[in-house]
Order: sequence, then C-alpha cells, then structure tokens
Amino acid sequence: MPEFDLRAATDDQLVDRFRAGNAQAFATLYERYVDRVYDFVARLVGDREVAADVTQETFVKALTGLRARRVQGSVRAWLFTIARNTAIDSLRRQRTTAFSRLATSEGEEWEPEIPASGLEAQPEDVARRAELAELVWQAARGLNPSDYALLDLSLRHDLSPAELAQVVGARRSAINTRLSRLRDALEESLTALLLARWGRHDCAELDRLLDGVELPSGLTPQLRRTVARHVEQCEVCRRTRSKVATAAELLPAATPILPTPELRAVLDTALQQALAAPAPGGLSSVIAQFRGWLSGTAPGKAVLGTLGAVVVVVGAVGGWLTFGTATVAVATSHCPPLELEFGQPASAAAWLLGVPSEFRPGEVRNFRVPAGTLTVRVMREVAEIRLAGLPVEIQLAAPLAEVTWDGQALLGRGLQELRAPRGSFHTIGLTCS
Repeated sequence: MPEFDLRAATDDQLVDRFRAGNAQAFATLYERYVDRVYDFVARLVGDREVAADVTQETFVKALTGLRARRVQGSVRAWLFTIARNTAIDSLRRQRTTAFSRLATSEGEEWEPEIPASGLEAQPEDVARRAELAELVWQAARGLNPSDYALLDLSLRHDLSPAELAQVVGARRSAINTRLSRLRDALEESLTALLLARWGRHDCAELDRLLDGVELPSGLTPQLRRTVARHVEQCEVCRRTRSKVATAAELLPAATPILPTPELRAVLDTALQQALAAPAPGGLSSVIAQFRGWLSGTAPGKAVLGTLGAVVVVVGAVGGWLTFGTATVAVATSHCPPLELEFGQPASAAAWLLGVPSEFRPGEVRNFRVPAGTLTVRVMREVAEIRLAGLPVEIQLAAPLAEVTWDGQALLGRGLQELRAPRGSFHTIGLTCS
C-alpha cells in the first residue's frame, strides 16, 4: 500500500491524521499556512517581531485546540480566526498604531511594493509602482484593524463569504454587504490620495477641496465622500483616476510580507518544541482544552456565546458550584438571534447550569453562574472578566451599543466589580448597534 502523501492531503485530512497521532501532519499544516498567517498578522500589528510572536501564539493555540477537539468548518478560516483575534488582542494590549512601516530591530523597513507584470521595467515605471503601492497602503491604513482584516482575508487570501462569516462570527448574509462597504471606503480613500498626489494641479476645484488638508492623516470619511462626489462630476479628475487600477485590484497584487530567516527559524523551533511537548493531563488538560476551544472558534457567534462558555467551564473546572450559584436573566434589544455554540468540555457544564442555546429578540432567558465577585471591563469588541481569580478575555462578535448589569452601565466604564451572592438574581441587558 503506497505511503500517504501529507503534502497532497487536504487540510481536513491533515487534521484527522494529527488527531490520530501523526505529529508531522500538523507540521505540514504549519508549513502550508505559516507565511500567509505571518503576512496577514504583520499587516495588522505593523511590527515584524510582534507579528512573529502572534504567529507563534496562533499555531500553539491551534495545536492545543486540535488536541482537544475536531475543527468545525473550514480549517484555514479557523486558523485565520485565531490569528485575527490574537493580533487584535495584541494591538489592544500594546495600544500601537496598526500599519506602521514594519521596522525590525536592526532598523530595516518593509516597503510596500507592487511587482512588475513584465520581464523588465524602466526605472520610472519602478518608481511609479512604488509610489502607487504606498498610496494603496496609506488607503488601507485608514481602515480600523477589524475592517482591514476582513478585507485582507477576502482580497488577498481568497476566503469565501462562508469562511469570512466563520472568522468574524457574523451571518453569511451580512458579509457581502460589509465587504461592499469596505471596498467602497478603500476605493474612495485611494482615489482621494491618488488625485491629491497626481491630479490637483490639473483641477482648481480639487485643489480647493484639498487646500490645507494634510494627507493621509486628514483623510476623513467626509473628505473621501466629498472627493468621490467631485470625481463623478469632473471629467479631468475622472480621466486621471481611470489611468490606475482599482484598490480591489491593486491590494491583492501587493508583495507579501515574509518573516526574515531569523524570525522563521524562531517560529520553526517553537513549533517543534510544542509538537514534542506531551499533551497535558488531568485538570491542566481540561483548562488547556477550554483555552484552545475558546481561542480557536469564531468568537462565539454572539457576545454570550463565549461568555456562557467561560462561566460554565470556569465553574466546572474550579469546582465552584459547591459554593452555590446566582441566577442571571438576559434580554437583548435591536440584536439578531444570538446563537451559542459549546464544544467540549463546555457543553455538559452549560447544560447543568441551564445556559440556553440561543437568545431571541424579545425573549428573556435565565441561567445560572457561579456565585462570587466578578471583576469586568467591557468595551465594544472585547470584555475582560475575572472569576475566582482566573482572568479570561471574551471576544464580542456582535456590535454593541450598550451593556448593563442590573441597570448599571458597563460598556466603556473601565474596571468594575459585580457581586453575585449565592441565590441572588441579576439582569444583563444587551443592546446591539
């Protein structure tokens, strides 16, 4: 019987082989995606070494997650989900600005580049492509990291709408609408930057619109729309703009950002060490499985999809149910149906605590949480919660306008302590924007 060729295997086959005990199958999956994940992450965090750290963390989380459970959905979408969430978490912790010039510790910089389509290029063509690549890069920097991540995965990594929905935890029907809006925003940004660079001397009205504006920092949504409306009515500016491809065509042509040989060696070594380490057992195994499940899925399918899992698993692993529980009633406003998905070991504990599988608009659903004090910080896209001393970060997949606990506003209010004594009753209100 011929030996199974791992290099020709599908992602799903590699996952199955790894879960059956073949460590080389995961190494093959890593080789298949490490450069793509690094390129994606580097464009989000704007720093080569931070990108290497995030890439390493992504594959270690993936390794832990696959040891705990089978992937649901697309494997590559699952990997990019972990990478996206880990990169955005890194940006929040460091409060850095995304899309910097990617300086290394030696002072080198990655320069955006659009390769030549022919065998040779004239020096003026090379300079113009470099300038155009910089304009596309500046236009992309106008998007927030979450939006750019979605656009990058669609245009540069060819993820399907279904895979994108898996990555961001959104309904598939909403993905095309969001992508269309982001493409329009990117195109308007590129148009404004391009005309500011190459067209304002040919059009007095455009020059007046851009007078006193410092670009790209001054490229506001209002200015983008103003320039776009002007172009619709100005033949001169339309002609200038038509000489260059669209942003959706130029962005995928950008040269990938690859790890340096030194960083790649660090990544390879970290993977080999992770593969060689024995799978943890006992209580640590349960915790590791939970962490892999939490980081490896699309961030719940809703706010409470992850929150429910955090509460029930922490309660089960820590044995805190012996201290009693408090009841929580959840009501949503202006939100779509919020689905909760639980993998092992969360599903059994969720059932014990009565956590529902879905929160529907207009319905109030009750479940229990371990009694005690909760320290929380809630922001639009992330919540930090500490239960019995264990810190957990929760990805918020639904766009939120308001979060309350017993009428007390939590969103954007910093660290707050919430008491849930044994046998008490509390209400959580979620308002989607």
